[in-house]
Amino acid sequence: MRPASMLLLPALGLSTPAFAQWPDDISLTQLATYDGQPATNLEASRGAYEQVVRELAATIANKPVAPAETSGLAGFDVAMTTRVGFIDSKPGEDGKPVAWQRTHAEGDPSGVLFIPGISARKGLPLSTEVGANFGYIAASRQSTFGAYGRVAPLEGYKQAPDVVVQVGYAAYLGNEQLDLGVMDVSASVGYTFAFGRISGINEASISPWLGAGWLTINAVPTLDPELQQDLGVRAVSGFKSKDHFVEGFRPATMAMGARLRSGDVQMLFAGTLTTTKDRATPTLELGVGYLF
Repeated sequence: MRPASMLLLPALGLSTPAFAQWPDDISLTQLATYDGQPATNLEASRGAYEQVVRELAATIANKPVAPAETSGLAGFDVAMTTRVGFIDSKPGEDGKPVAWQRTHAEGDPSGVLFIPGISARKGLPLSTEVGANFGYIAASRQSTFGAYGRVAPLEGYKQAPDVVVQVGYAAYLGNEQLDLGVMDVSASVGYTFAFGRISGINEASISPWLGAGWLTINAVPTLDPELQQDLGVRAVSGFKSKDHFVEGFRPATMAMGARLRSGDVQMLFAGTLTTTKDRATPTLELGVGYLF
């Protein structure tokens, strides 16, 4: 590292509140220091940055959080949702700061990423549909937006389970130092079981599903290139067509969930596990909505 940069980094560490004033804003310039001292191990700083990118992407990505069927040609539903991402923010056994602590202005990030939001799906012809979701990352100035398309090649056959394929893209919005997007591809299988006092009258249903797929992450720091070098951060991507392709940014995902429906009201419960490089990142999502 250049001597001038060594003198600059402590000042950057002290000035980061100008970039990130909220507890859960991600601040890459905080990587300038480690345990209260100027950071000199750039390999460790890069590892911390890339861990945060992977776990953040696993949390904000579109999830297979709907039954393995579409909402039908005339169908439309909207739901209020709550997503919780369980990130690795606890201090290490030696008391040294971990990745999420090193990228937060106060060094004390929340133990989970809490994202309340809203989602909507609209049915289209030929057993297809589109959907979108918007969320706010609590205790931060950042938000998320995702959109996706779904197609159900097997849908509505009582003798066979439903199958749906989903492709989408989600983005991390509002951060001054990091652009992050993540593409999702997944397939889900499930079935709808009706129950009620009289079939077709006062009837409810439960629709469990299982899903699996993968994410493709693309992250680009928006800091000055020289500063990125001094901090040990870089653009990373799971897209092989990108110049900044790096192995380890295309993690697999597994999901399971269920929808409980009564009339036009629905409740959704879903969990997803994403196998990032060094650990698995779980998320939970709950939703309450209305079908039109």
